[in-house]
Amino acid sequence: MYKVIVGFADKRDKNHPYYEGDVYPRDGYTPSPERIAELAGKKNLMGVALIKEDKPARKPRAKQE
Repeated sequence: MYKVIVGFADKRDKNHPYYEGDVYPRDGYTPSPERIAELAGKKNLMGVALIKEDKPARKPRAKQE
């Protein structure tokens, strides 16, 4: 799962709008790994990263005695 860090319209998904803070991709759409790399890097029309990987927060490990 990825989080949108800069709003954009996904031209490969019928111009579906994504706003800052949205989850990428939307339900029902599966982008290619190349598309994810394009949006997460700077090699896209806007020239900046538009999404970043959103890893769930890890719970602290219980202290072992």
